[in-house]
Amino acid sequence: MNALLKPLHRPADTELHQPRILAPELYRYDEARLGEIRIQPYSPIVGGLVQGFRFQPEVRTPDEVQAFLYRALLEYGFLSFEPGSVAAGDFEPFAALFGSPRFAGNPQAPRVGGEANAIDSARKKTRTNYIWHIDQAYRERPQKFTALYAVQAPRHGGGTLFSNATAAYQLLDPRFAAYLDTLTILHNADQMGLVSMSYGDPERLAQARLDTPPLEVPLVRVHPETGARQLFACELYAQRVLGVPRLVSDHLLGIVFEFIKSPEVCTEYRWETGAALIWDNRIVQHRGIFNYAGQDRVLHRAVLD
Repeated sequence: MNALLKPLHRPADTELHQPRILAPELYRYDEARLGEIRIQPYSPIVGGLVQGFRFQPEVRTPDEVQAFLYRALLEYGFLSFEPGSVAAGDFEPFAALFGSPRFAGNPQAPRVGGEANAIDSARKKTRTNYIWHIDQAYRERPQKFTALYAVQAPRHGGGTLFSNATAAYQLLDPRFAAYLDTLTILHNADQMGLVSMSYGDPERLAQARLDTPPLEVPLVRVHPETGARQLFACELYAQRVLGVPRLVSDHLLGIVFEFIKSPEVCTEYRWETGAALIWDNRIVQHRGIFNYAGQDRVLHRAVLD
């Protein structure tokens, strides 16, 4: 018998023969608490639901509360604030608890109020937000956090998928992860047509393309506050891996995207009207789900540096 075809006469090594799983310490099941404020895990691997907090712009939020929420955001990847926690008119000052709001809209997502912009299904015809991405990962300095407020949520569907892209990195074989650590990629804002479809005026389109040239970025980036590694290559923006043939680049990116989409590191956030949500772009990737046809979905967004 061919030696290669001999049956295995010893028990299989379960660690060798099966895909990696996440370490138990990465999962969260217990609530965190500061006084009356409680944070329940939204899912075991990503997200937290904040209860017992109400933002009052006329009353300064105590430093210890801000610090508690900020630390939780770095731990959970995103925080959801239940309806009634934040009034619609107070969304931008609420978001400012976590950073400096900066306008980051376009003609499809226009300004509302100060630095926030609207994402309105009745107006926005581009669908690139339904592709996995990290917000503005094509810029030299992407924003740290993104905050959204549900002005009107669909009764059914219209959720947002989140992937803990830091946990996804932990699913990789350490030797393969070490190789990915050495690679850089091109992120292109127009890789899937985001820029081309956002500007109807040729002159504004030309300027937008000049403002967002392809950018060389690490395939894996390190969180500057926690030191954790995140799979940074985005399905929406990644053009190619540098230094390898085209076919190798396609396969490498496909493998990375497969791990980002692994159910073990993902959860679906289900919107409610009046809910506020904030996430750390240095931890998670996200994408919308278009399964709410015939219903309106209106969100206000603030990006935070």
